[in-house]
Amino acid sequence: MDKHLLSHEDEAATEIQVTRADQDAINRFSTLHQKQGLLQEELEAKRQEKEYLTDVSSELELADEEELVPYKIGDSFFHLPLEEVQELLEKSTARIEEEIEEIENKLEKHRETMEELKVELYAKFGKAINLDV
Repeated sequence: MDKHLLSHEDEAATEIQVTRADQDAINRFSTLHQKQGLLQEELEAKRQEKEYLTDVSSELELADEEELVPYKIGDSFFHLPLEEVQELLEKSTARIEEEIEEIENKLEKHRETMEELKVELYAKFGKAINLDV
């Protein structure tokens, strides 16, 4: 490209030196962005699982207390007393809620780190870099 055809912004952009630290920050931002997507998918799956457990628990409230209820453990179904199944569902729901909270905390930490990296990288590169996701 002929140098006279570059605007002043383009010329400034070509003069910026990318240091190893800059490249590491860019790579870290990219990695966090990818992890964000995976964590969002995992979070959605956990929320759906929690919703399913809540629905099943609601359905079981209508069941006869003396009836044995099929409950899946691993790849097998076991017929257990209603009260025991309800306790197992409560434990599963509590575990899922903890996992959801963990994922949300990770997402928040990633967001904070990504914002810090954005500020740092935009301060140095301005319009020469695009980190909008």
